[in-house]
Amino acid sequence: MPGGHAAGPERAHMTPDICEGSPNRATNGSMDVRLQRPTTQPQNWYSAELFAARARYLRDWTIVKRARFNAAKRFERKHDASTLAFALAGVVGIALPFYTQLFGPALAPHTKSVLEFYGYITGALSLGLGLVEQAKGYESRSRRFDECGRRVNAIVRKLRNNPTLDEVTLDEMVREYERAIDICDVNHDAIDHDIALAEEDREAARALGETDQRTASRRVQRLRAWETFGIYWLYGVVLVGPTMLAMLIWWLLGTSSA
Repeated sequence: MPGGHAAGPERAHMTPDICEGSPNRATNGSMDVRLQRPTTQPQNWYSAELFAARARYLRDWTIVKRARFNAAKRFERKHDASTLAFALAGVVGIALPFYTQLFGPALAPHTKSVLEFYGYITGALSLGLGLVEQAKGYESRSRRFDECGRRVNAIVRKLRNNPTLDEVTLDEMVREYERAIDICDVNHDAIDHDIALAEEDREAARALGETDQRTASRRVQRLRAWETFGIYWLYGVVLVGPTMLAMLIWWLLGTSSA
């Protein structure tokens, strides 16, 4: 019958389009969800990895910024110490022998000789140390580390102010960071990095409690003291060494003359 032939194709056409509420509809819905998971789950995973990379870069670059500024200050203090060595060479190496020439009659013979010896030795050592330290270019190194620190600081501010960034922006910031690091032809020392880590821990300890903050502050002070010792110990040797030697010679000459 014609009517029978028309009903067959209609049922065949309606078979894929299953009505709502049927078990097959629920099965197809579940299959749709399973097909969408590979597109949404990797996206969430990738966003989490990108956020973790941003947090890691933010902490590492902040420590590098602190270390670069610490190196700039340390080299500036080294330059000041070498300038002080020149001044010491002028004061001790010239003023002290001039004093012995003016007041020589009022001094014992061996005292005058010891003072002249001390002035010549200390002046020569201070002058030589100042020349060697000045030749190392601490002032130019300090400027380069300071410039590098300021550029890294600008990148850190940009990264901190952009909590939701994409891969392209993060890669561009990494390239900017590498260009900023290339300003300095040498790396900062271990003491600069240790002080930067201690300062970072002190900042984090402020939210934990007064005891942790005091412990972190003492660690920063110890590292600063060790840094100061590393800068000035050689100048101390130049001063103390000839002084002890001159006192020993003066004591031996005074004992023998008595």
